[in-house]
Amino acid sequence: MDVIVDGERNFEFTGEPADALAAAAAIESWLRERERAMLSIVVDGKSIAPDALIARLSDVPTEAVTTIEVSSAPVAELVNQCLIELAEALPNLPEACRSLAEVFHGETPEDGFEPFEELAVLWGHVKTRQLLIANALRLDLDSMSLDGSSLKALHDDLNAQLKEAAEALENGDCILLGDLLEYELAPRAEREERIVGLLRERAASAAG
Repeated sequence: MDVIVDGERNFEFTGEPADALAAAAAIESWLRERERAMLSIVVDGKSIAPDALIARLSDVPTEAVTTIEVSSAPVAELVNQCLIELAEALPNLPEACRSLAEVFHGETPEDGFEPFEELAVLWGHVKTRQLLIANALRLDLDSMSLDGSSLKALHDDLNAQLKEAAEALENGDCILLGDLLEYELAPRAEREERIVGLLRERAASAAG
């Protein structure tokens, strides 16, 4: 297995990892010792999102993997950059949901198709940045809560709502899509700022 970290082949395993997930965990641990956080991981040319590592790499034999490429950044730098990007993106999210709901409830719902896809991409960006912060600070999203639910549960719930909205779009059910945007996704968009507030507090605590 060829391991490339930040363009260098300077990482070596201590012992044989049990599977590809263990290999990724060993690389991440090596980075943490150097106060760096994993930005991205590409396995045999395929990029894997932070929340998909377990599903994609668990029980995959190491001999089935040819190359792992990892990019990283200093933890503090990564967290600060992610918080800046979230601060720019989040204020637009609730209003974008409500504006799109009006389009899908209106006379020309087809005008909302492309903006909805852009909204889904934006929201995916928001969640990815949140997960990067959590991973960099070694936060357990199951143990952090908001409104009585863990951040992990809120993340999974949002994914379910976005999936339902995407299916409504695919089925041409614009009324349902408008309802989901107005009554389900817009309130969740407002909650994203509070989630980021929790992450910002943890980042400040970690910085001392």
